Amino acid sequence: MAAKKHLLIMGALNGIIMYHTCVLWAATPNIQKPLRLHSANAFSEISGQQDTSAGSGKIAGKVTNTDGLPLSDITISIQSLTEETTYGSDFEDVAATNKKGKFKITGLTPGKYIVRATPSSDEFYLPNDKFKVTVKSKKTKNIKIRLSAASHISSEYVGSTVCLGCHPEHKGWEDTAHAKTIGTPSSETIVAPYNGEIITTSDSKVKFKPFIENNEYKVTLYDLTDESISVTYSIARTHGGVAVVGKQRYQVKIGNSHYILPIQYNNRNVDESNPNDAWVSYNPSNWYNSDNTLIATDADTPPDKNKSFEQNCEGCHVTGLGVTRNADGEFVSSSKETGISCESCHGPGELHVSEGGGKSRHIVNPEYLATDRGNEVCGQCHIRVKNKTGESGADFETEYPCIINGEEITPFIPGKILANYIEETTSDGKPTAGYWNDNDTATLGGNASENNHSQKHHQQYQDLTKSYHYNYAGLKCYTCHEPHGSGVSGTAQLLRQSDNNKLCINCHGDLAKTMKRDGELQNKHAKHLYSSTNVGGSLCTGCHMPKTAKSAVDNDISSHVFDIIKPYTSKAMADSNTAAGKTNSPSTVITNSCYGCHSDEDTDYSVDRWNTWEKED
Repeated sequence: MAAKKHLLIMGALNGIIMYHTCVLWAATPNIQKPLRLHSANAFSEISGQQDTSAGSGKIAGKVTNTDGLPLSDITISIQSLTEETTYGSDFEDVAATNKKGKFKITGLTPGKYIVRATPSSDEFYLPNDKFKVTVKSKKTKNIKIRLSAASHISSEYVGSTVCLGCHPEHKGWEDTAHAKTIGTPSSETIVAPYNGEIITTSDSKVKFKPFIENNEYKVTLYDLTDESISVTYSIARTHGGVAVVGKQRYQVKIGNSHYILPIQYNNRNVDESNPNDAWVSYNPSNWYNSDNTLIATDADTPPDKNKSFEQNCEGCHVTGLGVTRNADGEFVSSSKETGISCESCHGPGELHVSEGGGKSRHIVNPEYLATDRGNEVCGQCHIRVKNKTGESGADFETEYPCIINGEEITPFIPGKILANYIEETTSDGKPTAGYWNDNDTATLGGNASENNHSQKHHQQYQDLTKSYHYNYAGLKCYTCHEPHGSGVSGTAQLLRQSDNNKLCINCHGDLAKTMKRDGELQNKHAKHLYSSTNVGGSLCTGCHMPKTAKSAVDNDISSHVFDIIKPYTSKAMADSNTAAGKTNSPSTVITNSCYGCHSDEDTDYSVDRWNTWEKED
């Protein structure tokens, strides 16, 4: 079932739809006069923003498409920009654009605002907003807002080859982790040693042999109770393996579906003296029974048809999602191409191409999307959710954004409202995402953090929506990340270097000041040696992006909440574990902003170190 097209939504955070309205005068957009509030006093009672005194200010603006053509009948909403008000929680409709795309808002209390422009539907154009619109007493603030075109839901996918034919300047995308998420096995794509050795993973849950035979990569799985029972599979596809990602999995094709083998190779920081140690188990229960016997005993029988890549993973690893279930219960792909390509972020491009291109025609430009919609372009995959169920119910579940109506899948399209395609809780009410629950005051008391931080990977979007960057600065993922190329070498597609703070001080230049202390240069804000080569030290990311989540190994993914996790939180969590008879380890105690660098020298999770640091402030 297709998602609803004509829903005006403000702040679709955590699936909660908040919509605030106020009464408008019945002036028509055809008359070149600003829409004013019916009652200034009534508006004042609702939001506290309207002020009819002589010291009040104005916002005047114009809304156009990306080609500069004016757009009429666009609803203009405002929200005061304060740290007490999260993004999207208090927008008020205050005006609409006329035929020339112009609007004016009068009688505003001086201060900073977010101004949002929203079309009546998502059919042709998409919302955009502008942060930090500063209104001064007796002054008029002039602004311009451009709206991206929408990619029509009836449009088909054309593939990256067609896109790059007109946009060769973005060919660097081919070298990104997004483009290489799925690959054909070869000596260039396989990162693990397929050396013919029989390996048992450290948790003793998988026994296997990776080897090459007749130039074909294969894996033999052994029954854990009887090694004479085994099954040999040919590797059909690699899954990951780009160095910065740090892991690779292996897919086999059984019948018409792909299945991920119960092994993973953690290729980041491999011990060269013993590379086999990088092999770990991955969802072994999909291949082994509880008594350690193999579920499938021949290569033509899938262990569980409901555990296929197509059903559970495909939506976030392909472009132009298409999955059906055949009469044999197999999930079969008809997706346009493997990998995250152009149309994963810009929407299906058939109509865009057929009408001769043009930046304002039937294609999404995330640069001109509102804070929520823009971040949802990345959030469609950097999120841990399940599908939304349609009106007729769903005959199966997925772990990627889409609407399932019976067996029909309607995939998420960039620019649409992500909340309409996802559930963040399971049918039994449990959250789909995995957090440390470090803001659990019932367990941690006054040592709890302000926010929960992710413990599992691909949850960066869910972290970001809690951050100051999102709620009070309107930043998007691509403010820091390069979507069209590999970015700075050795980084996760970053636009600037992060290990010398250039990425952060691009916006926070005032925090780059240094001082001399004990004869050495220190970062004044962090009070750490400026020349530190550690992960933390003088690095902004060391303190504000501690590694809390696990992708391949414990603590290899940075938190994207951007706040400080204090040592008190880790210590309280460790004390709670001890009281419950639970072992303290990197997988049971959150990494704090100090302990990420000082884990080898602090037995109290850096509490004393933090206390000393605060005293020196």
